[in-house]
Amino acid sequence: MFIGDASKPHPFSSDEYLARSGARSVLCLPLMRQEQFSGALYLENNLATNAFSPARLALLGHIASQAAISIENARLYADVERARELTQAHARLVDTARAVGMAEGASNVLHNVGNVLTSAVINLEMMHHAVGSSRFGRLKQATALILKHREGLAEFLAPGARGGNLPSYLAALAEELIGEQTRLVEDIDAMSRHIEHIRAIVQVQQTYARTSLMTEECDLAQLIDDALRIQMAALKRHGVVLRCEIAPVPMLKVDKHKVLQILINLISNAKHALDGVPEGKRNLCVRLVGEGKRVRIQVVDDGMGIAPEVREKLFTHGFTTRPEGHGFGLHSSALAAQMLGGRLTLESQGTGKGAVATLEFPLP
Repeated sequence: MFIGDASKPHPFSSDEYLARSGARSVLCLPLMRQEQFSGALYLENNLATNAFSPARLALLGHIASQAAISIENARLYADVERARELTQAHARLVDTARAVGMAEGASNVLHNVGNVLTSAVINLEMMHHAVGSSRFGRLKQATALILKHREGLAEFLAPGARGGNLPSYLAALAEELIGEQTRLVEDIDAMSRHIEHIRAIVQVQQTYARTSLMTEECDLAQLIDDALRIQMAALKRHGVVLRCEIAPVPMLKVDKHKVLQILINLISNAKHALDGVPEGKRNLCVRLVGEGKRVRIQVVDDGMGIAPEVREKLFTHGFTTRPEGHGFGLHSSALAAQMLGGRLTLESQGTGKGAVATLEFPLP
């Protein structure tokens, strides 16, 4: 809405506020972002008519666009905070369950939730850093500069003047803020996947005591991609170089959350096995192959390997080779594979020679 001279008849002459305020020039711009209305920018000048020149209108349009982006980013930040609270709530649940000393099944749940929470916390730290380093402050500085020179704004923004580059700067800043927003949306989507998998782990455990597997037609390549997405932040932090070799295989009827649970455990174990390898040489390969009437998912690392004397103990409940380990992951993964009609194996040529974990299922 634009009223150049409010003293003359206009579509809003009957408005009580305008009649009472003595405004000479009035401008109201909607704050829009991707066709979503989030507010309005209302300005009035009580001293002069036609105060809002074309140059000022263009600049104020930029400011309105920036304001809409800032409002949406503020809402995204609120979503990040809610995700943080949910993660902290899950952490408290895990601590409570451990203190109570639940049995093997609950211990497995805690182990699997812990794997996902590790990636979720890393993802949350990255979001927090992105929000903390945002250039919102630059927008405030630019706005303050405009307000300081509001009386002579046209001269201030004229080409060659001190503020001549300000509109271009605001346009570039808008692009950068849009990029920040896109990255935050992607990170929030990743956090949603983490939370959904945590919910599924708990639900599967609750269901296990009273019913059979919750099977459905699944794309194994998609499950591999989901598992890697959940672990990707942790893999990058550890400097792991990832390679995928995915062959086309038929859809398979399995409990997708149990398969996801197994894959996350195997990828997490491979990541830890690579800790002793120098950075730049930490290689991890995930393969999907079909051979005859069987399909195999393999997680291959060139990490610390497995000593021959401990190979027979790998799937024993409570056995671990890591000081901070609990011995739940491989045990629960092997049991889950058996429940799904498949099997889990772990092979190594010895200490320092890496390992190959193979999850195998029969095809119908």
